[in-house]
Amino acid sequence: MNVFKLTAALCLASVGALAQADSSASGNNWLLAKYDLNGDTVISQEEITAKKLDIFRLMDLNTSGGVSFDEYEQVDAARRNMLLKARFNKLDQDKNGEVTEAEYSSFLGQFSSIDANGDGILDSQEIMPEEEHETHCFYWFCLRLDKD
Repeated sequence: MNVFKLTAALCLASVGALAQADSSASGNNWLLAKYDLNGDTVISQEEITAKKLDIFRLMDLNTSGGVSFDEYEQVDAARRNMLLKARFNKLDQDKNGEVTEAEYSSFLGQFSSIDANGDGILDSQEIMPEEEHETHCFYWFCLRLDKD
């Protein structure tokens, strides 16, 4: 098995959920960022096919020309494991390999990035902002930025 291909496939698969979760918040811009390979602001069937073929080739760990259930399961398990490790590492604030009750209960995740005025409270404007965002994607990794 090619470890590089598994890692690459894992990275692409793991950020797929991020792109899908962001899609409802930013309209259809994520579609263009994800699939408009030539930047002409339209998405052709050829562009979607090219993107899907790239991902398929990364999942074909043994380069047999087909993806077996074992390969598919291996990529999915690696993606899930990577997500779990990333979540655990965020919780383990002192990086000692164990999450304490205090670390778990004090972790606020993205709270501070949503609490725009820093008052320790999320009001309706912060939870459901009316401002628009720009979305930039590379494969399945998307980043949402404030429009300026």
